[in-house]
Amino acid sequence: MSNNSATNLAGLTPRECFRLLVEHRHKWLLPSVVCGVLALGYALTMSRYWEASQGLMVRPEVSASENNEPGKFADLYQMRTFQETILELAKSQQVIAATLKAVDARSTEPSAKEIKKLRKHLSLLPPGGAEFGKTEVCYLQVKDTNRERALQLVAEFSRQIDQRLHRLRTEQAKSLSNELKQQVKLAQAALATETTRLAGFEAKVGADLGELRMLNASYSGQSDLRQQAVNLQNEQRAAELEVRNAEQLLVVLRAAQQQPEQLIAMPNSLLVSQPTLRRLKDGLVDAQLRAARLGGTRTTNHPQVLAAKGAVQTIRNDLHDELSVAIRGVDVELGLNRSRMAQLEREQQGVQQRLGQLAELRAGYANRTSAVDNSRLVLGQAQKQLGKVSATLVAAQSARLVTPIDQPETGPNPGGPGRASVVLLGTFGGFALGMGWLFLTVVPAPTSDENLVASAAVEPVPEPATETVVEPVAAKPAAFVAPIRPNALSTLPPAVAAKIAEIVASRKPEVPIETCV
Repeated sequence: MSNNSATNLAGLTPRECFRLLVEHRHKWLLPSVVCGVLALGYALTMSRYWEASQGLMVRPEVSASENNEPGKFADLYQMRTFQETILELAKSQQVIAATLKAVDARSTEPSAKEIKKLRKHLSLLPPGGAEFGKTEVCYLQVKDTNRERALQLVAEFSRQIDQRLHRLRTEQAKSLSNELKQQVKLAQAALATETTRLAGFEAKVGADLGELRMLNASYSGQSDLRQQAVNLQNEQRAAELEVRNAEQLLVVLRAAQQQPEQLIAMPNSLLVSQPTLRRLKDGLVDAQLRAARLGGTRTTNHPQVLAAKGAVQTIRNDLHDELSVAIRGVDVELGLNRSRMAQLEREQQGVQQRLGQLAELRAGYANRTSAVDNSRLVLGQAQKQLGKVSATLVAAQSARLVTPIDQPETGPNPGGPGRASVVLLGTFGGFALGMGWLFLTVVPAPTSDENLVASAAVEPVPEPATETVVEPVAAKPAAFVAPIRPNALSTLPPAVAAKIAEIVASRKPEVPIETCV
């Protein structure tokens, strides 16, 4: 312990370290030899794995491409999902079992332990420096203790993945196809039912079906029936106007029959329907003007004046007779116009009644036609999806979505550290362990109170010039305590200085030392 304390006080120099290594060589040689032997045993029995890789390029189905470039993924998420699907297929029990049976040429199924072991040695990695799912190229890697078997495994894995993907896509497409066929059948049945209901409703409508379809198809504009109603209203107004004109003409004609002079003041607009009366009226006016002109230049008994007056009287007689005929004609025309007005009114009422019935039927007809349109739309969508799935089914049976890049390859050496490296690392680890054991046991760290006292600066008391007479003690010699320098404790922390002072006080000699001058 005195040597260790001296070493701690003086520090570990290279010479001291060498001395410790030589003196205590068993402390580091034994761990080095033991670890080296263990590492050698592990190196002789360990398995070194060859890493074989196969580059794969993936693409989506042409029918699944949503952009204008066939065979391109819509986004990175779709690409990542497809590559994760390939990885899960590669790690599936069916693919691993088929690969082992094909490579090992065995007829029996591999054990669960073999499948689990190969699954741990299988990985799907992106190209160097890239992120998984960001590129269309990925590498399938397989580890095995045999180089040729590793190459065979990765090649067989690529083939099995492609076959399994074909079967999976085919099964999925068939399942979707069967489901969509059922949807098409249901949509066809629904369409047939709605069509039958619509046909029965249209049969009840009858002759106004065209008008009902036009009303349902167009919410703006006028149908033929509504146009007919408008025309009837116009004809009815025209007939009413003719009846009023005929009534006014009849009143005027009857008044003129009593007073012929009123016929001259009758407007020509009322005589449009009586051209004879109009001509007689004009002739009477002309005859009266001629008679007045002759009466102004000749005497009353002049033959021309008498002839002109006779012509005026003759025209008046003819006009009176014609008024009777015109009154009878106007009565007949007035009756016809009134009958025509009644007929137009009946027709107008019939058209309005038909329009009211069509308005009542319009909502139900719109619902039935909407149901038929919806059923037809659902059927069209189902048939469209069925066509896409049929194309997917054909592509699943023929297209190849995973294409191998060149041939499988492996490195020139197995992966991981070599056997010599393992032995060297094991021996070095044993040596490091021995060094730690050596320095922890032979050279302890100064942690006790005694080391704190030893770390304080101690000065030996110089021997005085005078002689010191010490009385001998028969029991035991007196102990010598070297005084501590006054400035030694002042440089230490108060707690440490107090502890050192307590230790020194506890070591006072049993027999006091007497000094003499």
